[in-house]
Amino acid sequence: MSAATPVAPRPTPGTVIVFIHGAIVTGHEMFLLRRRMKRLGYGVRQFHWKSVTGTLEQNLDRLTKFLAATEADTLHVVGHSMGGVLARLHFERTPDPRPGRIVAIGSPLTDCWTGRKFGALHPALPWLAGIAVRDYLAREIDPVWRGAREFGVLAGTYPFGIGAIFPGLPSPSDGVVLLEETRLQGITDHVTFRLNHFGLLFSKRCAAAIARFLAEGNFDGTTKDGRN
Repeated sequence: MSAATPVAPRPTPGTVIVFIHGAIVTGHEMFLLRRRMKRLGYGVRQFHWKSVTGTLEQNLDRLTKFLAATEADTLHVVGHSMGGVLARLHFERTPDPRPGRIVAIGSPLTDCWTGRKFGALHPALPWLAGIAVRDYLAREIDPVWRGAREFGVLAGTYPFGIGAIFPGLPSPSDGVVLLEETRLQGITDHVTFRLNHFGLLFSKRCAAAIARFLAEGNFDGTTKDGRN
């Protein structure tokens, strides 16, 4: 495998990326990634959602309205952690006629071991992760991507994060989300990086891989064995 990620082509005018942050956080942690994508020529917008006080359905409805109100000829969506889950659920139930791709970064697409561990400690603790996460874990999670868009997933394999407070954190993981939880069947491409859950957002290599996928629909040029 090549050690460097080829430079992705610049986007055409009217190409916009909507970023969706994870649970609890606010989207400020995605600032560097947004700035890097903007420097490549993308229009960028940040969707803010209420993970703690809003239900999963309420947040999905807000996302649907936000995307519909986003002016773009080509519409990409990049979600971190639960943000990738929201993107997945939205596009499975609400297809968008505009072209575009989805990238999920460290997203618990098939389950969330850490979230379930918090929920098992005390009835009040699901509030730490938020009502939306509680709702997500209460439903049956389909292990197969049912949407029409090309879908790429970046996952971390450096186990440094809040999940490590629980004995027996399965390996590999990014410290919050297990690698196996990112392996949604039917997606277009999947790549791993030796980074933790939030480190994925700050890595130049991850940003380059995201740009490559949005432009061409693949992560070719990045190593896929966790060593990059």
